[in-house]
Amino acid sequence: MRLVDLTGKKFDRLEVINKAATTRTKSGRALVNWICLCECGNQVVVNGENLKKGRTKSCGCLAKEKSVFHGKTNKLKHGQNRKTDMTPEYRAWRSMISRCENPKARGYENYGGRGIKVCKEWRESFERFFWDIEIRPSEKHSLDRINPNGDYEPVNCRWANKTEQSRNVRASKTNITGVKGVRKLKSGKYKATIVHKRKNIFLGHHDTLEGAIQARKDAERKYWSEDNDDF
Repeated sequence: MRLVDLTGKKFDRLEVINKAATTRTKSGRALVNWICLCECGNQVVVNGENLKKGRTKSCGCLAKEKSVFHGKTNKLKHGQNRKTDMTPEYRAWRSMISRCENPKARGYENYGGRGIKVCKEWRESFERFFWDIEIRPSEKHSLDRINPNGDYEPVNCRWANKTEQSRNVRASKTNITGVKGVRKLKSGKYKATIVHKRKNIFLGHHDTLEGAIQARKDAERKYWSEDNDDF
């Protein structure tokens, strides 16, 4: 897969100045990172997907400015921990930790019960979480993990609406391939499908699991991506 050089390009307040070290998610997926210069003068390392999708727009200064605009204190944790004065971002942070660590929490079996964790930086600091995730775009958005089998960490989280989240759920328990949209048939072949605009699109029968997975990935890029560039 070809790499698109983002050096010199600008995304909101961030200008890409160089490529940073590539990291990997919990599932082993490679993530290309870039060193960016913010308009405020700070440097920050940002994942390429987050840049091109507009998930990260600044070094964090934009979130601080927005928090002031919305009447939120700069001491983000202080003043947001009362139930009557709890912001959506703080509620999301508390709920994230609860469903990963509290066996009595609603949905724990799908999070902490499956080994999903909150990264150390976010677990220990709401301020760091807010710095990375910024303000929720609208009431229709909620905290979402890009890889549903990955942990809660900056490169794997975003604010997403219901449509984006519905595309991102993990494969059902009855799907033995473990890949959403790819099922093994009694014949031994693999069937690939994708849902787009509420229509189920057939992507063919494939002799190998790898072939079916590739067909699914190609379809996701065709039907779901904002553009066809690699990140």
